[in-house]
This record gives sequence, C-alpha cells and structure tokens, in this order.
Amino acid sequence: MNNKRLTSEQALDDYFGDLLLDTASDLPATIKPTEFCEPSSSQQLQQLLAQVPQLLDVEPQVVVIDAEPEPEPEPEPEPEPEPEPEPEPEPEPEPEPEPEPEPEPEPEPEFVVWQHHGQQQPFQALFFEVNGMMFAVALTELGAIHQLGELNHIVGRPAWYLGLAPLAQYNVDVVDTAGWVMADKLTNDRYRANYRYMVMLGDSQWGLACDTLHGTQTLMATDIRWRQQAGKRPWLAGMVKQKMCALIHVDALIQMLNKGLDVNSGAS
Repeated sequence: MNNKRLTSEQALDDYFGDLLLDTASDLPATIKPTEFCEPSSSQQLQQLLAQVPQLLDVEPQVVVIDAEPEPEPEPEPEPEPEPEPEPEPEPEPEPEPEPEPEPEPEPEPEFVVWQHHGQQQPFQALFFEVNGMMFAVALTELGAIHQLGELNHIVGRPAWYLGLAPLAQYNVDVVDTAGWVMADKLTNDRYRANYRYMVMLGDSQWGLACDTLHGTQTLMATDIRWRQQAGKRPWLAGMVKQKMCALIHVDALIQMLNKGLDVNSGAS
C-alpha cells in the first residue's frame, strides 16, 4: 500500500512539476528562472562567498566627466614692428667748381709793329765784346750784369742755348751770343771758354754771354745810324758809327729768344 501511495504522491509531484515546466515554457525565452542551491556545507558556502566580488572593499569609482575645456584665448597678435625709419639720403656732394680757365697769354707783338728806337736825348750805353765782335745796349734797357758760373745743361733746347745759370734770386737762361749771331762763321765751339759775364736783357730771364766788358759811354742821337723798320734783323736797332758796333733792340731780341728763333730766323 505504501508503495502505491508513494507512487501516487510521486505522480502528483510529477504532475505539478509538468505544470511548472509548462508555465515556465510559456514565459518569454529571454527570462530564465533563477536557480537557488543552498550550500550543503560550510565549505561550499565559503567557496560561494569567494566567488562574490568584494564590492564592499572597493571604493566606488567616481567618474568625473570633464567639462568641455574652455577654449584657450586666442593669443593677442604681436604688435607689428615699427618700420625702421628710412635712412636720410646722403646729401649729394656739391659739384666741384670747374677750374677757371687760365687766361690766354697776350699775343706777343709781331715784328711788324717794331718801332723806331731812336732817342732824341743823349743816353748811356754799355759796350761788351763777344768773340771779337762789339755790341752796345742802352743802360735803360739793361737788367743786370752777372759773372758766368756753372751752368746746368737742358736737353731739347736749341744749339745756341748755353745753359741754365742758377742764381740766388732766379735762374738765368744763358744765350751763346756768338752761336746765335754768327753761327755760319763758326767752325768750333772753343770760343765758349772765353765767356766771363752775363748781360741781362730788361726784366726777362735771358742773359747774353760775353767775353769782355768795355764800360759805358754817352751817345748822342746823331752818333747812331738808326734803322727805320724791323727788316731781316729786328733785334738790331742801329749801328754806332764811331765804333762800328751793333746797338741791340732789346724788346725785339727777347721776343725772338722766347720763340726759339736765331739771327737767321728774323722777319723780312
């Protein structure tokens, strides 16, 4: 009997179990029944507890959501550098003044304007000798008289240029008087050894070399045969009758020497 009762109870349990199963099967598939299993022993309990996360020991994590960062302020634009001042233009150099043109030398008078050199009043003249020929010059046209010393020879000068005499005050261009007046009659230059003096012509730098000084003498206008025009010898003012010597026209002679002319180069 007992076996039948147990069988009936077992059948009842199975029935209710099926109902429960049917009920559970009617639930949505996503919901699963929670299975509870009571631990059979304290050891199993401990194992279960060990599987539980130790949430109590872990401090709750606070998630800080950063607010959107404030946009960084835009940097202030750097001030533009002040433009460097343009350098002041250098003043243009003042143009150098053009040199003033040298005044043109006054043209020397031509021999055609040669003037009669006759004097109405008596005058004194110096007489000097050159290689045996006598010359006279009016004292009013005489610059000075110097003894002849050492000469500096200059290349490129005419054959009648004797040399340059350096004096304390100035230099003298010394003329080989014999070579200038009578070059066609000379055969050598040994006569130059006889030169002792320099007779200066007016205010010029020219000096006539001579051998001997014969002193001065007063001449009357009638003592001279005056030339009326320059002719071929503009340096010759006239002839002293008594001594048969040449009276020098100083101005005309200076002009000829400045131009490098000799006695044979005079105007006709």
